[in-house]
Amino acid sequence: MTATVTNPPQAVVKVDDRLGYGGLKLGMSLEEARAAGLTDLTWNSAGEKDCVADGKVAISRKHGVERITLPAEAKTSKGIGVGSTFAEVKRAYPNASEYRAGWSAQVADNAVYAFVGGIKLVHFADTDHVVRIKLTATTVQCAMAFL
Repeated sequence: MTATVTNPPQAVVKVDDRLGYGGLKLGMSLEEARAAGLTDLTWNSAGEKDCVADGKVAISRKHGVERITLPAEAKTSKGIGVGSTFAEVKRAYPNASEYRAGWSAQVADNAVYAFVGGIKLVHFADTDHVVRIKLTATTVQCAMAFL
């Protein structure tokens, strides 16, 4: 008596390991973001010839999603959110450095968090608070699109 063991076909599953927030990922094309229902931007939206943006996302033709602004209630994987102090940012991200609008921390080879402070401040004290967080690709075409 012979037994035949067959392996049923396995479904192909696409795993998206790009950094992002929710379903929106850095590098995602405008078409991917629209198909997923994550933006209503089009290439006819306000912006530069090769960039479109709104308050939530900046997308370039060349690099796809370049910047994601996190919702006010969101927190990074290290617990930093709007309202966190810059002292908390520096403890959570020891590699963070001050830049023109707050503090920036590299979180991957291709991405940084920008922890934005109040617009009236020139230098940020440890007690100042984060007012906005952006996840940004390190290679961008749309740096100035709807900051």
